[in-house]
Amino acid sequence: MSAATQSASYGANGFTEPTEARDHFARQFDLANPEEARDSYQRIMHQHTRQQFEMATESSRRRSSGATVASLKNEPSVDSTAS
Repeated sequence: MSAATQSASYGANGFTEPTEARDHFARQFDLANPEEARDSYQRIMHQHTRQQFEMATESSRRRSSGATVASLKNEPSVDSTAS
């Protein structure tokens, strides 16, 4: 029997969603303290999103033309309150 079949359950009306993700979340986070659980989950998701963005940026740079990147000038940043 496959893992997907084992984690699925059947109710009176047929197939119901597997509870594996919910059970994993409950094991990983303290549901007795929902604010701390939310903050921990939020930090993890922020880190994951940042990693995905960095990977997409690196991938985009690899696909871009070398001449275009080499022709860009190095300009200092401008403070938004000074402009």
